[in-house]
Amino acid sequence: METLNCLTEECITLLHKNKLLDPLIKSSLINSTLSQVNLSPEKKATLINYFLEKNQVDSEKIDEWLKENNLEKDDMENLALGDERLEIYCKEQFNNKLDSYFLERKDQLDIVVYSLLRVKDFFQANEYYLRIIESEADFGELASKYSEGLEKKSRGIVGPVPLGQTHPRLAELLINSPQGETQPPIEIGGSYIVVRVESYDPAKLDDYMRKNLRKELFYRWIDTQTSQFISKLLKEGVSFLNKEDKV
Repeated sequence: METLNCLTEECITLLHKNKLLDPLIKSSLINSTLSQVNLSPEKKATLINYFLEKNQVDSEKIDEWLKENNLEKDDMENLALGDERLEIYCKEQFNNKLDSYFLERKDQLDIVVYSLLRVKDFFQANEYYLRIIESEADFGELASKYSEGLEKKSRGIVGPVPLGQTHPRLAELLINSPQGETQPPIEIGGSYIVVRVESYDPAKLDDYMRKNLRKELFYRWIDTQTSQFISKLLKEGVSFLNKEDKV
C-alpha cells in the first residue's frame, strides 16, 4: 500500500506501542481495496454532488472546504464514493457466502423484547419473581421501583435487541423461554435477574439483512488481512512494504 511508504522502522514501532498501527493499516486496506471498484463518470459525479450538498459545500468553494478540513481531493472522493464502492464490492465478493453465514449467525440475529428486573440479592429477586407469577405485583412497576440497571427507566422493558447483543447465559434463557412466562431468578454478572420474553422475532434473510451481513463479512475479512499484514510488518519491517509495492 503506497500510503504506508512514509513509515520508518521507528514510526512502525511507535504506532504499534500506542495501539495506532491497527487502525492505520485497517483504514489503508479499506481504501486500497475499495479504490479498485470502478464507477462510471456519471455515477461518480452524482455521488460527489450529493456529498457536497449533504455537507453544504458550495461547488465554487471546494478548495477552501478541503483546506479547512485538512483533506486532499482524493480524500473527499473516497468519502463521497465509499458507501457505493463498499456495496458493490461486498455484493461481488460475499453474496455466495450469505446463506451459510446467515445460518451460522441466525440465533444471534433473532430480535427479542423482554422485561428485566435486576438486583444483587437472591432472596429479593425470588420475592419479586413470586409476587409477579402470583399476580400480586406488576413486573413493570417492580422493575421501575427496584431494578438496579438502566431498565429501571423503561419499566423493565429491554429491546427490540438482537440476541447476539445480550449476555450468552441470558440469550440462552430467552431462546428457551415461552413468550409471556416469567422465569425464576438466575445469577449473571454478580446480579440476580428475573426475565420475561415479551416478543421474539426470528431473523429473516431479506434485503436489509443481506446488506448488513455482507458488510459483516467484509469487515471480518479486513480484520484478518490487517492482522496478517501487521504480523509481517512487525517481523520484516520496512522491507515488507517495499516488497508489497513490487507485487
